[in-house]
Amino acid sequence: MFFPSLTQIFTNIVALLSTQEGWASVGTTYARILFYLAGSFVIASLLGLLAAWNRHIERFLLPLIELKQGIPALCWVLFAIIWFADSEARIAFVVVTSALPTFFYQSRDALRSIPRDWVELVHSLRPTPWQKARILWWPAVLPALLTGWRINIGNATRVTIMAELLGGISGIGHELRVSQEMFRMDQTIVWTAVLVLFVIVSNALISLAERHYLFYRSGDGVGDNVN
Repeated sequence: MFFPSLTQIFTNIVALLSTQEGWASVGTTYARILFYLAGSFVIASLLGLLAAWNRHIERFLLPLIELKQGIPALCWVLFAIIWFADSEARIAFVVVTSALPTFFYQSRDALRSIPRDWVELVHSLRPTPWQKARILWWPAVLPALLTGWRINIGNATRVTIMAELLGGISGIGHELRVSQEMFRMDQTIVWTAVLVLFVIVSNALISLAERHYLFYRSGDGVGDNVN
């Protein structure tokens, strides 16, 4: 019971993922992670943009972001259970708040790291706002934002499962709770493997995006410049 065989685990993979309920749980959790993470990305990037442009806004936002970082994710889950009656609202709240600091700092620091010479050069060409965003801002912030996504994919997966486990009625977290109540270690391993696969595939897609959009950084690393 505690150490199921590989044959038993494989049998359960086929059994769980051959049903409509199994795929519904997988799709629900994957959709929650990506959709709510995208919402956190949009909110945090806008806040980071405002903080990079205005010191007064930054002085207002930074204490709130630092306060958020000091509160463990489990506490946010418990807060969400108390504050929200709807399970979907609980999960959305937890995922958005957990990913917000990383996206905020990445976007703010990326904008501030743009050299002033580059800004003056682009302004001298009298670009439109769209051209300025495409030529100056987007290439400058994209590496940091992709790094933020890589970090937050794993974090969002963990907090989503935690929220589903404690306060959800659907998704992989709910299935894990059912497996725990039934003492089904084999099913627990199967659902865990499904989550690990999601993180691996997500990181592979981010790496593909990096190779496509950041092709100018091709090379083996810092050693290329040294040699």
